[in-house]
Amino acid sequence: MSGSQYTIVETLHEVQGALRYRGVRTWDHRRVVLEVADPRHDHGEAAARLRQEYEATQALHSPAIVRPLALDTFEGMPALVLADGGGEPLEHLLGGPMPAEKFLPLAVQLAAAVAEVHEAGIIHKNLTPQNIFVGPAPDEVVLLGFGFASRLPREPATAPRWLAGSLPYMAPEQTGRMNRAVDSRSDLYSLGVVFYQLLTGQLPFRATDPLEWVHCHVARSPRAPVELAPAVPAVVSAVVLKLLAKLAEDRYQTARGLQHDLERCGAAWRADGRIEPFVLGAHDLPDRLELPQRLHGRAAELDALRAAFARVMERGTPALMLVSGGAGVGKSALVHELQRPAVLERGCFVAGKCEPYRRDVPYAGFAQACTALVELLLTQGEAHLAIWRERLRQALGASARLVFDVVPRLELVVGPQPPPPPLPPVQAQHRLHLAFRRFVAVFARREHPLALFLDDLQWLDAAGLALLADLVTHAQTGCLLLLGAYRDDAMTEAHPLMRTLADIRSTGAVVPDIHLGPLAVDDLTAVTADALHCSRDHAAPLAALVHARTGGVPFFAVQLLAELADDGLLRFDRGEQTWRWDAAQIGARGFTADVVDLMVGKLRRLSGPTLAAVEQAACIGDRVDSEVLAPALGRPPPEVDAALWDAVRAGLLLHDDDHYAFVHDRVREAAYSLIPAPDRPATHLRIGRSLQAHTPAEARPGRLFTIVDQLDRGLALVTDARERDAVCALNVAAGLKAKAASAFAAALRYLSEATSLLPADAWDRRHADTFALHLERAECEHLVGDHAAADQRIEQLLARARTNLDRARAYRLRMRMHQLSGRYADAVTALLAALRLFGVDVPATEAELRTATEAELREVTGNLRGRAIGDLVEAPPVRDPDMAMVLGLLGDGLSAAFIARPECFPLLTARAVNLSLRHGNAAESCIAYSYFAFLRAAEFGDVGAAFGSRTCRCG
Repeated sequence: MSGSQYTIVETLHEVQGALRYRGVRTWDHRRVVLEVADPRHDHGEAAARLRQEYEATQALHSPAIVRPLALDTFEGMPALVLADGGGEPLEHLLGGPMPAEKFLPLAVQLAAAVAEVHEAGIIHKNLTPQNIFVGPAPDEVVLLGFGFASRLPREPATAPRWLAGSLPYMAPEQTGRMNRAVDSRSDLYSLGVVFYQLLTGQLPFRATDPLEWVHCHVARSPRAPVELAPAVPAVVSAVVLKLLAKLAEDRYQTARGLQHDLERCGAAWRADGRIEPFVLGAHDLPDRLELPQRLHGRAAELDALRAAFARVMERGTPALMLVSGGAGVGKSALVHELQRPAVLERGCFVAGKCEPYRRDVPYAGFAQACTALVELLLTQGEAHLAIWRERLRQALGASARLVFDVVPRLELVVGPQPPPPPLPPVQAQHRLHLAFRRFVAVFARREHPLALFLDDLQWLDAAGLALLADLVTHAQTGCLLLLGAYRDDAMTEAHPLMRTLADIRSTGAVVPDIHLGPLAVDDLTAVTADALHCSRDHAAPLAALVHARTGGVPFFAVQLLAELADDGLLRFDRGEQTWRWDAAQIGARGFTADVVDLMVGKLRRLSGPTLAAVEQAACIGDRVDSEVLAPALGRPPPEVDAALWDAVRAGLLLHDDDHYAFVHDRVREAAYSLIPAPDRPATHLRIGRSLQAHTPAEARPGRLFTIVDQLDRGLALVTDARERDAVCALNVAAGLKAKAASAFAAALRYLSEATSLLPADAWDRRHADTFALHLERAECEHLVGDHAAADQRIEQLLARARTNLDRARAYRLRMRMHQLSGRYADAVTALLAALRLFGVDVPATEAELRTATEAELREVTGNLRGRAIGDLVEAPPVRDPDMAMVLGLLGDGLSAAFIARPECFPLLTARAVNLSLRHGNAAESCIAYSYFAFLRAAEFGDVGAAFGSRTCRCG
């Protein structure tokens, strides 16, 4: 096979959406290896990986790395051209167990090659037999397949949208289910799988789908290689098992340390044909500070979390558990330790973060957590995805679109769905909560329980708090453990979170609250010893210094250790293979006692473009993607990524796909504090304007709240009348969107802002829009409990109304408000006042009332003309707006009349039916409810005969 520039001489294999060939470049006859995007897969993703491999390795000049020559195309597909130095893929050497005399030299060369990659600042993340070439000389090993490689020293411990790498060789932390960051030790796990396969002829685990592979790597222990292949030396078997440790802290820490032990094994085997036991990893000290990920001093608290999860599985009902404490004490780190127990039970752990700058975004924390849940589904094969799709469709039914509005990516699983019929706000909220309960219950089952974590619960929006209470107080939610972490400093009983928790407990629910304080000196000594890979005795003096400066707050403590290392006050002595520090010199530096000040100092070391980008990101929130940040900075996304790279490498930001997130609230607070307070409104306004101008039309709905929030923070600087009108319209749109999502407090905030932006002559120049805005605001005021403000606003609306239709809208809202408050007599008064506007009167005396009712009954029979009500439910809606309003008023008000004015209820019901019959079907609900209600008016005889014998299809 040949192309315009390359002649293919051998097809090697398929690797992650690409095809690998061996060939010859025609113009210079150079032997090359081609990696070509496979047209059967998404070649966009494959092309991105090929580019990443090229960029990750083109500047490296190591004999351990296959050198990239060019990015090109082959037969119209993206292709990476690599130099071919001969040799064969390691997979060709797989088969039966490899004897020790052949394995050990090869293993030494593999460890050395991986060490060179790590020392060049690269994590491979996909070490497999396909990506290792051996030969042509016996001691030559080269690596390729850097499409998933990272140039960061550590990647965040977040669940990826898709599992990066090859599942059989993937380190536990790469699955995103371990609460551990990905670093160079992840490659050592993959190397352990390769060694296991070489020594035994088989993989350490067998699985048939992605979830099973994840469970194997996270939860199952492999059999020792010597058990499967008795000829394997016991020490070599132990080396492999050390590489396959679930926790990175228990593996080899460096490839050089591994290489040293393998060389010792090889020398002993060559000399004596056997290997005496020795202490593994004695020469395995990293020469850079490794901030620890293992928790210390939290054993009892972690046991309480595990016990709560076990109770949820045992009982099959939801529960809520809280973790409280000051900033930086490790609340989030503690809760995330539940990830591995969840996987052990074949369950899921997902997390969302509430942000102070996004408290008006409805369900923001829940949306992030549920999106992570959906993305876990999208990592599965089509067969499994089809099962979940059917379960979700059955559970959600016509309410699927309601969940889409909060979790848009769910539509990728379920498929497009029609919008549900509109309902009044309170009923709409109940329907949304029911939809979410059903959505969560699909995942929260005994066979796969769900742990859903909301971080920084003190910033959860009002709608989110209502949803939280609903999920935990309904047993049908299933095996769900809701977890919430919140800062308890400055928390009062009046805080919305505290009030919600009191309401939940009032139902009889037990809500445990684990309080975390700072670490004791002994626990901080263990943290320091982990970081320095030394004994506690050696670490104790430094730990005491750090504890005195930080008060034992874990986040502050590890940041101070990093600062000491950056400043050279904590350094590795290569000769002695240990860490050294000068206590007097550290004391003389006078480090700050405030973590924000410490982070400010770290931020100031960044370059100007990087610091500017980080400051803008802090204005937007805890988490931001480059496509949002790019217009804010006025730079294309690639330049934004380049600017933020130093902040990621410095450990201030995390990078996941296209998103950036601050590693901690304190870092974002520090970055935001660098913007002078007087300059912040202008900064927010500029970001909002830029987002508004550069966001494509199709992306605007998803960014509406972000745009509006930025503009609102700079409103004081907006003086142009046209711009104020535009911002007013955006606030109205945001308010209506929040109201549709039953986020009434957020909706009120946006609508109030819109009201404040109206010009002085708005009632004269834009009466209809102004009237509609105040009507929406009045409803939201009532829904959040400000009844006095709502009543006052309705009086204003009645005074400002120009038409009977407008007056009826105000009365109708007043009627609904009274019904929600249980004031049914007042609701009927509002109903009758509205009906009188259209000439629909109710007689005052009992005799007149009975006469009118009997006349309406006779008219029902005449209007039916032999038809049943069920025949009319498909009739077109009423076109006359006045008559549609009358029917709507009657449909809304009949229940209040039945309770408060039973004497006029039959007449109103009969009129509702007659008007529906006379003018067409205003709404199926009006006829259905009228039919149902009229049947209950037993004192007026068998009215069922008047409606015909057929049952109403909508009733």
